[in-house]
Amino acid sequence: MSLALGSKTYGNDDVFPDLNVEVEAQNERARKARLINKLGLHTVFRLPPTQKDMLLPIILNQINCSSELAELLSKNIPLLGARQKRVLSVGERVVESATTLWDHVIPAMWHLVTVWLYPVMTRAFIVGLICHRIVAELILRILEWRLHPESLALKDISATAQQVDIRLQQFCYWPTQYLTLRQRKDEWESITDRHPEYIRFYNSLWLVANDVIIGIALGSYIIDNAEWVAFQIKNVLNGWTVDGLRNMIVWLTDAPAGLKLNNELATFLGALFIWVIDYWKGMTPVLR
Repeated sequence: MSLALGSKTYGNDDVFPDLNVEVEAQNERARKARLINKLGLHTVFRLPPTQKDMLLPIILNQINCSSELAELLSKNIPLLGARQKRVLSVGERVVESATTLWDHVIPAMWHLVTVWLYPVMTRAFIVGLICHRIVAELILRILEWRLHPESLALKDISATAQQVDIRLQQFCYWPTQYLTLRQRKDEWESITDRHPEYIRFYNSLWLVANDVIIGIALGSYIIDNAEWVAFQIKNVLNGWTVDGLRNMIVWLTDAPAGLKLNNELATFLGALFIWVIDYWKGMTPVLR
């Protein structure tokens, strides 16, 4: 069997296949590096890392550790058993007993106020209101009493009696006005129809409050300055009821404005009125 021997040629790719693979890998890494550099050139700006950014990995590790620790503790809780309660000290026992007592006292006091005290106070207020109404009606009857149908009543003669009559009438009418105003909230129609009652009720309250405030203020001023007020009233009364009348009578007993009068009669009447004035002057210290 004859053999044909001849020269066989080999290419570089067939002789060094590993070398070609390594070269291609290097070229690929170089290409990726160039792409990364290009991407870096295309960024708008790059801020330097802050302290929070630098601590972010540590924070994440702490969070992960805490989560793992919580899971581990939750799994091992049945193995720990119940914790023994510490013996309380004397001060802690006193505080605990006081707190517990206060928790019992507050409901008891609230029950006492709502069940017993409030109804009793309400009934007492109603009874007092009824008694006050009865007394007010009696006083109104007295102020309106007339000896004859044509005669004047006490409220028509005295300004004080007239004011007392007005205030007592307002007081007797206040409960009715209040109930009317309470009912106006239940019906939409009555909200606009009962405006006069609303205005009249609060107007009367405001007038009574003004009288009380002004009376208290004036009374306090007079009490604090009693001596000065008494001195001023004394001077005014002496000037108008004593000195002024005396000078006027003396002027009339002579020849007032050049008029000729009966001297004997003028002297007698002047002496009489001067005596009355002197008697009044002697009585003023007793009245004071």
